Amino acid sequence: MSTPPPPPPPSNVGHGDEEERGMGAEEESPGMATKTLKAKAGKDGGALINIKVHGQTADDVFFRIKRDVKLRRLMDMYYGKHSLHPKAVLFLDPRSRYIRPNQTPDEVGLEDGDTIDIILT
Repeated sequence: MSTPPPPPPPSNVGHGDEEERGMGAEEESPGMATKTLKAKAGKDGGALINIKVHGQTADDVFFRIKRDVKLRRLMDMYYGKHSLHPKAVLFLDPRSRYIRPNQTPDEVGLEDGDTIDIILT
């Protein structure tokens, strides 16, 4: 009696904007760390940047966001994580200017690794 063949491996079909992990050309053995590959759609507008949000009372929170996505998504996630009302929080860019929810990181001038400060009103 023979055993059935093993099922085929799952295919990694992406939509072009998520991170994928895979073996780089320089990696030879399976015991080595994986290399992060970022699939970019279009021009540099789809690139991801890391932003640190520094609050007055809570620990710093790190977000990874695309340059062309409205900062409302980051703000909503921060409100939910810390159970805050949106009208009770002001977001300030590294130059201490107010950030509006309909702005993108490119419009504000945020770069990878920048810090957004939070003021509770």
